[in-house]
Amino acid sequence: MKKYVLILLLITLSFSTVDAQKIKWQKKEKSSEVDLYLFHSTQMVNFPTAEIIGKGGFEFEISHRFRAPVNTGFENFYGLDAGANMRIALGYAFTNDLMVTLARSDVDKNFDMQAKYRLFEFKNDVLPAIVAMRGGIAWNTQEIFGRDRSDSKNFQYYFQLILNTMYANKLGIGVVPSYLYNSHIRCIDTEDTFTLGIYMQYYIGKLWGVFIEWNPTVTGWRQHYNSVTTGIELETGGHFFKLFLSNNTNLNPSQYLAGADYKFSEGDLVFGFNITRLLQF
Repeated sequence: MKKYVLILLLITLSFSTVDAQKIKWQKKEKSSEVDLYLFHSTQMVNFPTAEIIGKGGFEFEISHRFRAPVNTGFENFYGLDAGANMRIALGYAFTNDLMVTLARSDVDKNFDMQAKYRLFEFKNDVLPAIVAMRGGIAWNTQEIFGRDRSDSKNFQYYFQLILNTMYANKLGIGVVPSYLYNSHIRCIDTEDTFTLGIYMQYYIGKLWGVFIEWNPTVTGWRQHYNSVTTGIELETGGHFFKLFLSNNTNLNPSQYLAGADYKFSEGDLVFGFNITRLLQF
């Protein structure tokens, strides 16, 4: 584990000299009251933050999770030779409080449509807070046990409550209780999963920070292990780059919420990255 932490630290130091424009969430129309914004990005790695891009804005995402752990060594080029699971997504903000995203992952040829809505905020000098919610539907179009793509067992539904706060403009904290319906699409019986996602991000500078997220299963079905992800985030004037190590190779929410395939405590971690681009017209 120590060598993985060292790798992340070296990557972090290499980005510390980068000079770029900080992303600011801005409304196009004038308002007498400015909305509260805590996290710089609309998402951590797998969990959403309560942030919404400005009305009329687009957000494009491309993400990879390499399939083999880093500890497979040089012969497997530290997991990179095993190929990667991939996700692409495009989001659009209909209002300053509502954002809809359509995504696809090559795992089970999973299509995902989700909506995030910002409910309310608490302005406070010590611990400001924002509450939002996200719900979505996933459709797994890969042939499974010969059943038709339109079979109800190929559909999954999820709901998440998003609670965000920020301490001293440096330490962002998020709690995301999540419910997933039909969490095991290959099981004859319909399974449910309830998790209590937690994440933290520390902004070391205006343009970059370090983060960790954990998704323990409270009740219901889980695939092997709870998910843990840790890494760094870099902002470069319209882009967010996230580089991380994780024990989960899945990407879309209906896949990620169901659990991880590797054991974090044994150092079975895969390398991954997320890149998002904000577009305002």
